[in-house]
Amino acid sequence: METDGLPSAIVMIICTFFKVLMTPFYSMTLGKRTFHFRGKDYRYFCHWYNTTFDNERSIEIAIAADLMRSSSGRTLEVGNVLSHYISGHWDILDKYEKGKSVLNQDIIDFESQTKYDLIISVSTLEHVGFDEKQRDPEKFTAAIRKLQSVLAPGGRFFFTIPIGYNPDAVIRLERDNLVAKKHYFERTAKHQWEETTADRALSRQFSTPYSFANALIICLDGEWA
Repeated sequence: METDGLPSAIVMIICTFFKVLMTPFYSMTLGKRTFHFRGKDYRYFCHWYNTTFDNERSIEIAIAADLMRSSSGRTLEVGNVLSHYISGHWDILDKYEKGKSVLNQDIIDFESQTKYDLIISVSTLEHVGFDEKQRDPEKFTAAIRKLQSVLAPGGRFFFTIPIGYNPDAVIRLERDNLVAKKHYFERTAKHQWEETTADRALSRQFSTPYSFANALIICLDGEWA
């Protein structure tokens, strides 16, 4: 079994290496193209780290980074993602990943006297209670409620959930009205995303036909214009 998996692992490493080398090309091509979200055009985000041009990061980081740059208030990020792409100072909560200014703690145990003006989480909350030895679907809902409790009056809460990775998380989002607004995006080509209806997005599968997410829910809570 391990022997069978070795060639596949080698091929994956080689493919990733060449994708990284192609980053400048994608920056000059895909990076000049745009997608539309909430009345604004964003350029697809192209970066060698995690080859963002080849997955949902291309739109997630574009929006999240813009939110970070436009916010002057207290900011919390759940999941250490943005520090790999943009510079700045904000609080980061990540259970596993080590790093400067990263608080390693389970979100369920997180307590803060600080109320945040902006809370961001990029494709992270779907892992809560799911990627653990003993799965606990209730933790996904608890994580969202926890973050809502530390959001300042007038603050904004932004997070993304890839459809198909953790089906129960998506069911809870749809069934329990956990957030004020949801926007749905689907991958209409390998390097193209478009906003779509809930029905179309929810019908898409994870890693089919394209690698990683083929549809995404962008969740907004708090005060948005």
